[in-house]
Amino acid sequence: MSVQRVAPRAWGAHRSIGAAVRAVDPSASATPPVTVQAGAYTERLVLDRPVTLAGAGDVRLIGANGPALTISAGGTVRGLRIESSSGTVAVLIDRGAAVLEDCEIQGDVRICADAAPTLRRCRVIGGTLLIEDASRAVLEDCVVADAAQVAVLIRGDAAPAITGLRVTGPAAEGIVYAGAARGVLTGGEVSRAARTGVTVLDAAAPAVRGLTVREPGGDGVRVDGVAGPGDAVRTGGGLVFENCAVVRPAGGGVVVTGSVAVLLRATTITQPAAAGVVAGGTADVRLADCTIRESGSSAVVARDTAVVTAERLTVDRADGNGVLAEGGATVRIAGSDIAHTVNTVVHAAGQAAVSVRGGQLRETSEYGVRVVDQAVVLLDGTGISAAAVAGIGVEDRGDVTASGCRISGGAAGATLGGAHRPLLRDCEIADVTGAGVLVDADAAVLLQRCTIRGAGDAGLYFGEGSTGYVTDCRIDDIDGAGIVVSPGARPSVHAGTVLRTKKNGVVVFDGGHGDFTDCAVGEAGYPAIYVGAGADPSFQRLHVHDTARGVALDPAAAPTWNACTSSGVAADDLPSAATAVGVPQNRGSAVAVGQASLGEDDPETIEDLLAELNSLVGLDGVKEDVRRMVNVMRTVRQRREAGLPAPPLGRHLVFAGNPGTGKTTVARLYGRILATLGLLESGHLVEADRSSLVGEYVGHTAPRTQAVFRRAVGGVLFIDEAYALVPEGHGSDFGAEAIVTLVKLMEDHRDEVVVIVAGYPSDMERFTASNPGLASRFNRTVRFEDYGAAELVGIVGSQAAGHQYRLGPGAEDALTEYFDVLRAAPRFGNGRSARQVFQEMTERQAQRVATMADPGTEDLMTLLIDDLPEAP
Repeated sequence: MSVQRVAPRAWGAHRSIGAAVRAVDPSASATPPVTVQAGAYTERLVLDRPVTLAGAGDVRLIGANGPALTISAGGTVRGLRIESSSGTVAVLIDRGAAVLEDCEIQGDVRICADAAPTLRRCRVIGGTLLIEDASRAVLEDCVVADAAQVAVLIRGDAAPAITGLRVTGPAAEGIVYAGAARGVLTGGEVSRAARTGVTVLDAAAPAVRGLTVREPGGDGVRVDGVAGPGDAVRTGGGLVFENCAVVRPAGGGVVVTGSVAVLLRATTITQPAAAGVVAGGTADVRLADCTIRESGSSAVVARDTAVVTAERLTVDRADGNGVLAEGGATVRIAGSDIAHTVNTVVHAAGQAAVSVRGGQLRETSEYGVRVVDQAVVLLDGTGISAAAVAGIGVEDRGDVTASGCRISGGAAGATLGGAHRPLLRDCEIADVTGAGVLVDADAAVLLQRCTIRGAGDAGLYFGEGSTGYVTDCRIDDIDGAGIVVSPGARPSVHAGTVLRTKKNGVVVFDGGHGDFTDCAVGEAGYPAIYVGAGADPSFQRLHVHDTARGVALDPAAAPTWNACTSSGVAADDLPSAATAVGVPQNRGSAVAVGQASLGEDDPETIEDLLAELNSLVGLDGVKEDVRRMVNVMRTVRQRREAGLPAPPLGRHLVFAGNPGTGKTTVARLYGRILATLGLLESGHLVEADRSSLVGEYVGHTAPRTQAVFRRAVGGVLFIDEAYALVPEGHGSDFGAEAIVTLVKLMEDHRDEVVVIVAGYPSDMERFTASNPGLASRFNRTVRFEDYGAAELVGIVGSQAAGHQYRLGPGAEDALTEYFDVLRAAPRFGNGRSARQVFQEMTERQAQRVATMADPGTEDLMTLLIDDLPEAP
C-alpha cells in the first residue's frame, strides 16, 4: 500500500494535504495512510473518503474562509493542530465514524447530522464543542479550554458518550444539554465557568456520572426542563447525576425548575454560596446518599409545587435551614443526618407537606422542626437534638404528627401552638434546659404514650386558654413543676405519671381547669398538687405518694376529688373522696415556666439588687441612671397602690457603649428590679441579635421576631448590636421588617415586656432614627463609658477574689501600666479584655508553679508581675 506524503517544500511530496487525500485510491481494501510533515497548511481540507491522516511534528492546518477540516467519511486524523482563521468553525463532522486523536483545535467544533466520530485526547481551545442533530459522538479524555461562549453544547437528538472530559475557564456555561439530548457523561471536570457549570434545558435527559463541577460563577448545575417518560428516573434512565461533586459555586449547588424529574445519587455539594439544592416549579427531585456541606444559605429548598425525596441525605453546616419547604411543595426525608444549621433544621411554611422518617436533626440555633402557616409535617422515628429554641415548634395553622421520636438537649422539647391539634405519640423528650412540652395560649394538643424526662423547667406547660388530651404519659426528673395549667387552660390527663419534680407535681393556676384521671404523682419537692384561686380541676382516682406534702390549695380554689388515695406522704393533706369543693387550707406553693417558686424562697428586695449593682466595678454614670429610674418606678407602684393613675413611664432603653462595658449584666439586673417592683412578671432576660430576628426569605422575618419576642414576655428582651437591623446602604434589607414587627409587638404588649437595644453610640442614634416608632419608644439612653485602667485592674482583682487568687506585690501597678497601653489597642474589649487578662495570668502562673518542686498554698494563690501577658 502506497503512503501519501505531504511537505511544504519537500521534493517528491504533495504540497497540500488535500492533494494527498485526493491521490488516495478510494477502492483500497485498507485505510490508506497520509503522512504530513511539520509546517503550516492553509487550506479547507475535506475528508470524503477513509484515510489515516497523521502529523509528523508540528502540523498546522489553517482554515481559509471556512472550516479548516470537514469530515464526511471514516478514517483517522492524528496529531494535527487545526485552526480557524476567521472565527468560523474549525472542524465540521457531518457524517461517518472518523477518529480524531491527539489533535489541538483552535476554534469551534461542530458534530452534526448522523455523524458518529470519536475524539480521543483532543484539545479545543477558545471555541465551542457543538454536538447536535442525531449524532452519536464519542469523546475520550478531551479538553475544552477558554471558550468564548459555552464550552460544550449538546442539543437536538444528540446522544454522545463522553468520558474524562475537562472543561476550563469558559466565558459562559461549561456544559449545556438542550432539546431532546441524551447520552452518558462519565468522569471529568468543569472548572471556573463564568456562569453555570452544567445546564440542562428542555427535554434533555443525560446521565452524568463522576463529574466534578468546580468554582463556577453561577450555579453548579441548573436544570430547567420538562418531564420525560413518567418513570424514567426510577428505571435507570432519565436525568441522572451520580457520584458527582459540586465545589464552591458562586450560586446554588443544584437548581431545578420546570416539570423535569432529576435523580441525584451519591453526589456531594460543598460550600455553595447560596442553597445546596433548590427545587421549584413542578420538578421532582430525588436525592439518594447525597451530602451537602457548608451551604451559604439553606441546604435544601423546595418551593412552588415541587417534590423532593431525600434518602440518607447528609447536611453538615448550613447558614440557613437544613431543609426549607414552602409554597405547595412536598418533601420526603428518610434516614438522613441534618446538622449544624443557623436557622431551623426542617422549616415548613405555606402549604408545604413534609415527612421525616428516621434519621437525626441536630445542633441548630433555632428549631429542629418548625411548622408555620398551613404547612403539615409528619415525623416518624426521628431524633431531634440540641435545638437552641425548641425541638419542635408549631404556629399559625401549621400541624405536626410525631411518632416514636426522641427530642434531647437544647432548650424546650416542643412548643405547640396554632389552630390545629398537633399530635405527639410514643415520643421521648429528655434533658432539655427549658420546658419539655409548652402548649401555647389557646392551642390544643394530643399526647399519647410520651415520656418527658430531665426538663430544666416545667415538664408539660399549658398556656392560657389551651386544651390538650394527654394519655399514658410519664413525666419525671423535672427541675420545675411536672404539669402546669395556666388560667383558662383545660387539659384532660388520663393515666399519667409524674415523678421526681423539684417543685410541684401538678400546678393549676388561678382560673385553671382540667380533668386528671387515674394519675399518680410522687416524690415532689413542693406540694404534689397545687390549685390556685378560682381553679376547678377534677381529680379522679388520683394517687399521691412518697412526698413531703400532698396538696396545697388556695382558699378560693374549687377542685373536685373522687376516689383519690395517698401513701408515704409526710404531711398527708389530700382531701377525702367526699370532699367536693374548696377545702380551706394554708396557701401552698407553685411554680410556672420561668418563675421562681411561690412561698418557698426569700424574695429579692430592691436594696439587695441595688447593692448588687453597686458592687460592679466602675459604671458610676450607669448606676446613677438606674437609681433614678428605680425612684420613678417606686413612685409608679406607690401611686397604683394608692389608687392614683400612674405617670407616663418610658421603660424601654437604649444602652449605648462599646463592647465589654457591662451592658448585658446591667440589663439582667434591670429586669430583676422591674420584677421586684411588680412591673414585670418574671424579669428574665432573653438575648437576641440580627441573626435571631431576621430571616433569609420574604415572610421569614416576622415569625422569627415574634417567636423571640414571645419568649421575652414577662421579662426583658435585650437586642445586642441592634443597629445591624438597619445596615447602611441597604434600604430593602429584611431588618426593616423585623423593626416593624418589633414596634407592633411592643405596642401590643406594652406592659408585659421591656425592650433594651444596645450597641455603639453613633450607630444606636442611626438605629432609633430609622423608624418613627423606635424614636418614640426609646426615649431614654443609658451611656456606658469605657473602663479606665484603674477600673480594669479592679475587674481583674474581683475575678481573682472570686476564684481564690490574689495579686502579689507590685502586680496592681504593673496591671495599671499594662491597661494604659492595652486601652489604645485596636481590639480592646473593656471588661472582656480584663477577664481575658486574668485568664491568661492564671495560665501563665500554672506554668510557673509547675516548675516548683513542692508549691505551697501561697504559691498556688498568688499572681505575680511575671504572670502578666506580654504587652500588646
